Amino acid sequence: MNNKGILAFVTVGVLAVVGGGYTVTHLKKIDTGNVGVVYTMKNGVKDEVLDPGYNFVSPFEHVKEFTVGNEQLILSKDSRDGSKEDDSFKVATSDDANISISFQMSYRYNPETVVDTYKRFKGMDGDKIVEQRVKTVLKSKISEITTDYSLMELYSGNRNEINTRLTEYLDKEFEKEFGIEVMDASIIEVHPDKTLKKTIDERVAALQKKQKAKAEQETIKVEAETKLLQAENEAKIKVKKAEAEAEVQLKKAEAEAKANEKLSKSITPELIKMKEAEARLKHGWIEIQGANTIVTK
Repeated sequence: MNNKGILAFVTVGVLAVVGGGYTVTHLKKIDTGNVGVVYTMKNGVKDEVLDPGYNFVSPFEHVKEFTVGNEQLILSKDSRDGSKEDDSFKVATSDDANISISFQMSYRYNPETVVDTYKRFKGMDGDKIVEQRVKTVLKSKISEITTDYSLMELYSGNRNEINTRLTEYLDKEFEKEFGIEVMDASIIEVHPDKTLKKTIDERVAALQKKQKAKAEQETIKVEAETKLLQAENEAKIKVKKAEAEAEVQLKKAEAEAKANEKLSKSITPELIKMKEAEARLKHGWIEIQGANTIVTK
């Protein structure tokens, strides 16, 4: 007999001596990524769990499996397992809309609390807890987050922010209620009906129109600000140019004043006499008598 033929309980006829008698045991296979919680009518739930692989158990022991490896829960509009069932569901938004979504969640049972989870749910295994308990509260739990966002934000907004909040919230809530750790929770698609699709299209068109008008206003504002800056710059340039010319004229006037002052200080009676003498030597005496001018040397 090969391993493939040993699926759940395989009687192997193993005899174990227990208290001087014989007890028939059998093998229980625990799938990879799972652990087995053991229960007996006499002793209740064992604190130790069964590891993946084949384990010897008594016929009086009942075993329930819980996944401690990553599992995925997918609830989508389009079936991924070949069935035609629509697993999508509706959630609420901040603007009182109810929109259908496809959702996926990566999770596992906390191996440290899986025995307590078994006790809390009175013998249900991990799959049944997910099917009968987790799925029934998903809509309300997710809506507690999506009601903080509008229809448009859920449809075409920042989905990453919403999914991050969903993951954190569901991890906290499901750990407390079901002993489940949530690694990732995501709204993977939004499915508006015809009425909602029309509403969304109208809002998108209005938003685009608003954005276009805002862009045009921004362009006009930028152009006006640019013209104002240009005018201010031109005015500043003219002022600086006028100031520079005034400065040049002032320096020129100051230089001429200093030169005249220096020249004035240099003209002495002796210099005047000398210049007169030089002129007489060169041109002779000039005397004016009535209408006649007489030059004598």
